[in-house]
Order: sequence, then structure tokens, then C-alpha cells
Amino acid sequence: MVGSQSVDLQNRAHFIAVASRLMRQILVDYARERRASKRDGGCRIAFEFLDALPVKGDAELLALDDALNELSALDERQGKIVEMKFFGGLSAPEISQVLGISRATVDRDWPTARVWLHRQMSRTASP
Repeated sequence: MVGSQSVDLQNRAHFIAVASRLMRQILVDYARERRASKRDGGCRIAFEFLDALPVKGDAELLALDDALNELSALDERQGKIVEMKFFGGLSAPEISQVLGISRATVDRDWPTARVWLHRQMSRTASP
């Protein structure tokens, strides 16, 4: 976020949404670079935190990004919930506060989105 064009952050929710989106873009760009090159993709930055993500490998991260784009087109709120939970590391109460929705809505949307994403990623992984 530092050094990029100026962003007028309106509140905490807006900041978290922007930060989650940027984290997603950074990780996906990193995975694409690594996949494009046979070695280290020319990237000399250490990303130790990538091992903590619940996806295994660059291909799975790229499949998640594609599936998340599809989900967001179908249900924008569910897409935001996944993005904030997965890429922003927010808990359900934090997500409900940021999005201005009830905790019950987050608790209901998260499993639905997770199952949908899993199904989409399984389809793209199959021949």
C-alpha cells in the first residue's frame, strides 16, 4: 500500500477490504511468477508466511483465485467474506463488523462459500 497511488481510506472496514484485496493480489502474482519460471521466477524476496496458507502450491492458489472471482460474480458478499477470512486472516466477528452484517450471516455464508469454492476447485483439478 505504501508507494502506490493515493487511496482515500474512509474507515476501518474500507482499509481491511483494501488490505485483503492487496494481499490476494500479491500472493496470486507471486504464484504466477513462480509458475512461469522453472526456478525461482527471479523473485529474491522470502515469503515464509506462504507455508501457513491452507493451499498447497501455486497451482492451487491460482485455482482458488479463479474460483473466488467466479464466486464474487455470483455473490459479492460471500466473495468478500472469503477474501477477508483467507487473505486478511479475520475472524467471523471481525468480518461481520467490517461488512456491517450480523455474525449469523457470516457464519451462514462462510460454509456455503467454502463448499462452493471446493467444488469449483475440484472441477478445475479434474481432467
